[in-house]
Amino acid sequence: MNRKRLLLAASALAWAGVAQGEVLEITGEFPANNREASFLESVAVERFGGSDGAALQIAIERALTGSQFELLAGRTGRETAEGSISGNVSSGVDETTFKKKEKKCVSKNDKGKCIEEESREISCKRRIIDVKADIRIVRNSDGRIVYSEPKPFREEVTWCPGGNAGRTAEDVIETAIRDIAGSLRGDLVPHMDTYKIRVRESTKGLPKDLANRFKALVKLTKRDAMGACAGWSAMQGEAAEHPSLLFNLGLCSEQRGAYERAISFYQDAAQAGANEGREGAERATRLIAGREDAAERAKRRRG
Repeated sequence: MNRKRLLLAASALAWAGVAQGEVLEITGEFPANNREASFLESVAVERFGGSDGAALQIAIERALTGSQFELLAGRTGRETAEGSISGNVSSGVDETTFKKKEKKCVSKNDKGKCIEEESREISCKRRIIDVKADIRIVRNSDGRIVYSEPKPFREEVTWCPGGNAGRTAEDVIETAIRDIAGSLRGDLVPHMDTYKIRVRESTKGLPKDLANRFKALVKLTKRDAMGACAGWSAMQGEAAEHPSLLFNLGLCSEQRGAYERAISFYQDAAQAGANEGREGAERATRLIAGREDAAERAKRRRG
């Protein structure tokens, strides 16, 4: 998974559903990881080389269905599509036997407790499955390669007498092909996410009366997020440099789509000691890119 997607997922998993914490729910559009390729309006998925090439071709077509791309096929598709997706995929299965020492009880007392063990050598199996895909996208108007990425997959399993590999090699390869196609979609398709970020609750450094008001606003987020945001905004004149207030104002700005304002609050919060402000600023920057990309795609469709 792309690092930026991991950051978003980490923040959502870290804060969403935390019983003792309050959160703001935010919906926003994030850009595709490969922004240039994402601007293509139509693509044709060409034949892929390799024994599993046909399977990957079909998997990619299915993965991109319902995206911003118009999928074209056949001779007409190849001749008229703005972009062509092609590549190669290979898979290999290597199964070997290895020896392993295992302790086994050879004597028990009258209470069933083992009193003597013996080390025995047993024969086990190891299976390694490698699927290696290379995918590229060419913009047909000028022949420029706008996307070129390797997509490796590897699974290693071992089992001994009484166990098994869990899945057949065919099932593993089929899943790998589907995951590779899904990874390509993640690189090319912008995505709308709804996520929850925990508000900052620390009142360290605030006078008691301001701290009590701040805590009350934190609780208010459960039933009236807009009211809580309005309350924090009203506190700016009294606690303008407090990291929790700055961070929460960043969240409020992000929630209503004021991403530039959110970045300013997050950066100030980070400078004041709220480390999560840096992640918030990065997220808001990506949301700006997502909004700009959506506007650019709409402009190109109209043109």
